[in-house]
Amino acid sequence: MILSNCFIMAVLQAGLQYAVGITMRLMVVDDNRQIREGIHYGIAWSEYGVDEVREYADGEEARKALNTYQPDIIIADIKMPGMDGLQLLEHVREQRNNCRYILLSAYSDFTYAQKAIRLGADDYILKPIKPGKLVEIVMKNARELLEAQKEKKAYYDVYEKSFLHSLINGGEIENVEKFRQMLDHKYRLKLSANYAFLALFWLEQADGSIRKRPIADQAADQIRERLHEQGIVFALQEDLLLFLGRGDRSQLLNLDYQYQVKNVIEGVSREWMERNLVITTGISEARSIKELHVAYAHAKEALEQTYYSLSGACVIYTHPEKEDKKFPEEQQKGYMERIAKSVQRCDAAELHINMGSLLEMGLREKYDRCEMISFIKKLYLYLIRHGGLEGDPDFERRTLENAAHYENSILEFEDYLIQGLRRGRELTESENYSVMIKNICTYMDEHYSEPISVDSVADVFGRTPNYVSSKFKKEVGKSFTDYLIDLRVGKALNMLKYTDLPISEVAKKTGFSSYAYFSRTFRKCTGRNAGSFRSGG
Repeated sequence: MILSNCFIMAVLQAGLQYAVGITMRLMVVDDNRQIREGIHYGIAWSEYGVDEVREYADGEEARKALNTYQPDIIIADIKMPGMDGLQLLEHVREQRNNCRYILLSAYSDFTYAQKAIRLGADDYILKPIKPGKLVEIVMKNARELLEAQKEKKAYYDVYEKSFLHSLINGGEIENVEKFRQMLDHKYRLKLSANYAFLALFWLEQADGSIRKRPIADQAADQIRERLHEQGIVFALQEDLLLFLGRGDRSQLLNLDYQYQVKNVIEGVSREWMERNLVITTGISEARSIKELHVAYAHAKEALEQTYYSLSGACVIYTHPEKEDKKFPEEQQKGYMERIAKSVQRCDAAELHINMGSLLEMGLREKYDRCEMISFIKKLYLYLIRHGGLEGDPDFERRTLENAAHYENSILEFEDYLIQGLRRGRELTESENYSVMIKNICTYMDEHYSEPISVDSVADVFGRTPNYVSSKFKKEVGKSFTDYLIDLRVGKALNMLKYTDLPISEVAKKTGFSSYAYFSRTFRKCTGRNAGSFRSGG
């Protein structure tokens, strides 16, 4: 069957009128390309409230897309190579997917219809398809689905209010499956793990004046928009928002997602501070769905801790039972020695890795915060004695004497050290590098995003590759390739930390030939993947 211009005209002539308020997602599955594209493009689906149509050549392709696309109505051919329409229907119903399912068939054999009904098909259309009939059947199913959705929406609206009331009052979720269904039905959100975390956002005027409703509403909308991929934002009251965050279990338990949300919210908070609106945040640790009431209590406790910090602070809850855990002397010594070596070598990339490891380890092990801040001060003195670091009274007073947060102290100390390394490296290079090697380093720093190699650089400077390679290793202390990789990874670290560029774009801009190569190299050099580095700060 070919759906041509005749089909389109016949549909238009049918003059079918339906409520415009319906918005649906339609999936078309047929191994015949002409039929598939005819159904997709031969009907102005948007005029009938179908706002998105996607087509698939076989049942297996469609099955893989179900979770991400989440169609409301599926039109599938009953006979296809591989997974056919009946097998796809069986899978859909096994997944408790309540979308409407319409089967197309060239067979009038009653056994096919019987099996389709038994598996839960909503309609069964024999080919050839009559022009207006397909639209009529799709719209009938859309109306029935809409009515069912209205009933479910009313039910889940009540359930959501009950859930929030129970959460605030310390009640646990008794029926986890019903809670999952509510999230799926109302927000198309599927929890991949049985764990989640909560965050509370408090919105207030920076000067204590009466809060302007439109501004706060705009800020709340922006928070929803920035966090829509990570979870859902509920409004508990005009000034207070609740965020339910999802993610992979191991990363949730390691606080990776919590720090990702922290980074997003701190960015939003900075933007709205200019408009006199302060966003203060408390974030919980991960808890099982049944224990979300505990996560709420911890998010609230973290929010209350911000009263003792700066306006617009964001605090992640840490378990008090683990706060007094000591930072072992042996570990302290190991970090001091490794970081001192990085400083002595003027190796900014290695320093960044070691400081990042120190930050992650302290957060993961929940070492005592005061002890960790004390360690930063000891590390500073150790580097002056053993790492060639020059003391700076302004830095000591600004960062060390007034240190309140371990995480901030680490990051500020790292920035201070890297600035010192840059000054030291410039001085060392000017004193020890030959003019040619200095020019090669400058060239690499300017062209690292391009596909450069020792051969291409040797050609630029009129030397043989062997000569450049040997002289570079002798003067710089590492091979041309290792230097280039460290340079590119260092640039990537900065881009991940200070820009919102997609990771694939960072890989491209730092000269890596492919995303896979970038991922392998980044992990090898830093011990972490780029995603966890960005989310963990």
